[in-house]
Amino acid sequence: MPHFDLFFKTEELRRRLEPHLRLIPSFFEFTIRTGTPEVRYFDQKDPMWKGFPFPVPEKTVYVFDDAIPARALGGGMDKRASIRVTRDDHDDEAIALRIWHEVLHAIGQPADDMAKRAGEWQSVSDRLMWTAWQSLSRSVDVPFWHRKFYEWLTERAAEGQA
Repeated sequence: MPHFDLFFKTEELRRRLEPHLRLIPSFFEFTIRTGTPEVRYFDQKDPMWKGFPFPVPEKTVYVFDDAIPARALGGGMDKRASIRVTRDDHDDEAIALRIWHEVLHAIGQPADDMAKRAGEWQSVSDRLMWTAWQSLSRSVDVPFWHRKFYEWLTERAAEGQA
């Protein structure tokens, strides 16, 4: 099971979001901390990543707020992840899903490939619902589908599949 030190930049972020981490399966274990780990910054010339703090130590996740001027909402790779919480983020469960998404990236899972891999993770009833959902001009980029996909990716990781 992957274990991460999960840093919340402020005590306020920690109090707000820690209860929602229950959405993330127990396959992932977290030691919860408040503060800022050692970070580095991505390409400062790329407007998407300029100012985005990324943890240096392996097995570290950093959740930060808008006081840090960054544009990207999250990034994860090489057993590390960072997640930005904006002042417009009012759905704490959606933020927990964002954390789950980036932690999946941190362990090498293709968390951006929900639609591309739909045939692999969906049951027959999911496929029917997915098709009906889209026929109503609804976006599949919603928590309902993300949870199903992230659960599949987590099971895949637990089975040792990259």
